[in-house]
Amino acid sequence: MPSQQEHAQTEAADDTATERAALTEQIKGFALKAGGDVVGIAPVERWESFVPEGYRPYDILPNAKSVIVVGVRGPNAGAWRSPNHRIMEVNGYDFANDRAIHMIADHIETKLGYYALQGPALPTAGYQPRMSMMLAAVLAGCGTRSFAANIILNPKYGLLYYSACITTLELDYDDMLEQGVCPAPMCVQTYKQIGKTPCMAACPSDDGGCLDGSIDEDGNMEHVYYDRERCVSRSMNFGISSFQKALDQIAEEEDNDKRKMMINSDFFSRSCGAVSFYKESVAQCFECMRVCPIGRGERKLK
Repeated sequence: MPSQQEHAQTEAADDTATERAALTEQIKGFALKAGGDVVGIAPVERWESFVPEGYRPYDILPNAKSVIVVGVRGPNAGAWRSPNHRIMEVNGYDFANDRAIHMIADHIETKLGYYALQGPALPTAGYQPRMSMMLAAVLAGCGTRSFAANIILNPKYGLLYYSACITTLELDYDDMLEQGVCPAPMCVQTYKQIGKTPCMAACPSDDGGCLDGSIDEDGNMEHVYYDRERCVSRSMNFGISSFQKALDQIAEEEDNDKRKMMINSDFFSRSCGAVSFYKESVAQCFECMRVCPIGRGERKLK
């Protein structure tokens, strides 16, 4: 029989596990009420196999135990249906995922008494972000990588925008998805017929596009090719980099009339706007996602 001390230790462990489970459910419920569509939680140790020292959650927040990941749909269903593709560029990017994460971090610190901060998805120096939200989503069980530019697809919603909260609060953790979300059964059948999935056909690397790959006999991703540089040149045309490039060209232009034309051009106007209006600097190409069947059911309305 267990001793009295062992019995007491078992009861204490059970109480701790019960409290942790309750806190986990509280945090997840709070995340969904704050605007999240999905929420997953991962232990900080999962990053050790994927990122170097200095980029792990406990390097960002000392003594961190958990990473809470929230995924939110970006453009609403109507934006996907608009015949004007530029509507997708400027409509719906309210970054509800960031708002939800800020609310979670504030709740953990003010109500629960643990440290918390938003995972830094932007660089603190240079061009390398301190934390990948794509990797965080995978490690928290929210989705898996796809043929379409390695975008993380959630099995229910497809494309989601992710933010993460790093905290010293220890929570119960979600398993990573064992089955890849991509390719969908429809995509496997399309590949068997034409040798491409819908996203590859929409942006084929052998015809000036960005995507290619192969599917094995079991219907799983076998090989993925993504031309990131070509994709960036098309999908990230407006932002800080384009403003800097255009400004340099304008400063070097000796022809006064041409210089005025460049200053008042649509390209430079949008580049200027993108500096302050962040929606313009996120992405300007959704063609691979327009044809992706995953999550389409959630966007099918009257």
